[in-house]
Amino acid sequence: MAVEVTVMPLRKFRYLPEDLDDPGVRTRLAADHDAFVASPVHRMQQNLWSFAESTPEPATALYPGWLRLTIPLAASGGLWCGIFWLLGYFR
Repeated sequence: MAVEVTVMPLRKFRYLPEDLDDPGVRTRLAADHDAFVASPVHRMQQNLWSFAESTPEPATALYPGWLRLTIPLAASGGLWCGIFWLLGYFR
């Protein structure tokens, strides 16, 4: 029992059909002879690729880790103490 399938070539550019539920309507994948279309997404990927190709510079330690952690925590604690003092919790 052989099933005969008729394949018709699709046009390269076509408009969307009015009835998308029609079983004859289907999207067409790009073939080898299709031209490349430079879209904004392709341009963005091209620009981002330059970051992936460059080698990262070695990190330089400016301050030790305990100091970089202590200063923000102490400043935050001081600000919270000031807020609670203004609200009257420490009076």
